[in-house]
Amino acid sequence: MNRRNLLVAAIVLIGVTVAVMRGGAVGTSLEMTDTIGVVEDHDVDLSASTAADSAANTVVAVVHDDLPDGVTESELVIGRHETFYDAMRRLDAGHRDIMALVAACRPYRNLEKIRGGQTYRVAVGDEGRVRRMRFDLDDDESYLVFDSEAEGGYHVHMMTYPVDRQIRVVSGRVDLSLFQSLQDVGAPTALASKMNDIMGWEVDFRRDVRAGDSFRILYEEIHRDGHFVRTGPIMAMEYVNRDVTHRGYRFVDNEGSPGYYDDSGRNLEKQLMRSPVEYSRISSGFSPRRLHPIHKRWMSHYGVDYAAPVGTPVRAAGSGVVLDARFKQHNGRFVRIKHTNQSYETYYLHLSRFAEGIKKGTKVRQGQVIGYVGATGDATGPCLDFRVKVDGYWKDPRKLKLPPAAPISGEALASFRAQKALAVYSMASAPDICTPMTVRHGMPLTPPWLETSLLAPARTPSVTVASASANAAR
Repeated sequence: MNRRNLLVAAIVLIGVTVAVMRGGAVGTSLEMTDTIGVVEDHDVDLSASTAADSAANTVVAVVHDDLPDGVTESELVIGRHETFYDAMRRLDAGHRDIMALVAACRPYRNLEKIRGGQTYRVAVGDEGRVRRMRFDLDDDESYLVFDSEAEGGYHVHMMTYPVDRQIRVVSGRVDLSLFQSLQDVGAPTALASKMNDIMGWEVDFRRDVRAGDSFRILYEEIHRDGHFVRTGPIMAMEYVNRDVTHRGYRFVDNEGSPGYYDDSGRNLEKQLMRSPVEYSRISSGFSPRRLHPIHKRWMSHYGVDYAAPVGTPVRAAGSGVVLDARFKQHNGRFVRIKHTNQSYETYYLHLSRFAEGIKKGTKVRQGQVIGYVGATGDATGPCLDFRVKVDGYWKDPRKLKLPPAAPISGEALASFRAQKALAVYSMASAPDICTPMTVRHGMPLTPPWLETSLLAPARTPSVTVASASANAAR
């Protein structure tokens, strides 16, 4: 389907969706708006999450107690060949507090083995009392705060910096490989693995990709202080393989669980999710032999490490019963689930904390939040180590063959169609080949390649696709 036909189809789909919804098919709980990306009450939104999903993704902000008068934070840079203990003594920190900090930090970072150049923020008060210490983790978005407690010891807060989320669209044609084609148009290569998660059950991206295939992707980018941090979730995608068009759309159900569905609302996920967390990249794959980044020796790695900010929700890959929810030295905080299909067990390692009510014996459903990404145990940074056992044997989670999960049904189907219409329209607004472009909100759609006569007969949502270079010029 060429761009003109796709755009016409999108306009018709939006018109039909508006007519149905305004006709009362879904009651008064949902109404199409005239802009994309406006969140007011129950408006349709193309941002990464619905209100429920956003709440799940939010790390609860901790209001730290004010420091006592005269106590301020100072920057502590570890010197070459300097120990943490010696560096803290330079700030007149007391022996007892230093050792208490080392103990409190041990699940996240071994302060007895640190490198020169590492930076910490420390507040030391009277008599060497360390009131607070904080430091960044390795993902440019997460940090730890250790606040002193009146009875001694330290309380740990796992936090994330505020970020800006932008919706982007990119398109292109495949020449040598999908990965190379994404690079050629300046798109994040992390999109390749995300596309495989969504469409990998329909298209084998290792064997089926051919020169001349094409793609369109609507996705989220995360920025902090004006700088790119990571690639967020794909909101919608289209991949044309050997003249067959495959599409997938992200949709968050009424219980706050995100999933991916085709044009008709059929679930593209299977009965066991391939990636139970919104990740920025795969930091380590399944391998019978890899050099462990902490232990510095060759060891088996029976899972897939998904790098993600601290506090990112981790969801049950399938329905089942929790067999374990506890702390273990190397695993950190972890959850183990026995699934409804008794052959399968899944493991979720390095969590910062468990979700409310998650404990041994708890029944969980697929997509339910069971914990939050952390860096506990043997982890070099915030990530989820996701593992799968089938009949007692470790299996690569990304290569499992499973039956499909349930489709969208009932009133949720109307909501899905409305969101899908806006996603299709946004993808169709980009040319066949383009570098990542920002989907802007509340402005007329006037790209130079689009004939205005196409839009004249229909009242359509307002979308602008603006190039990254144009945004930079502003």
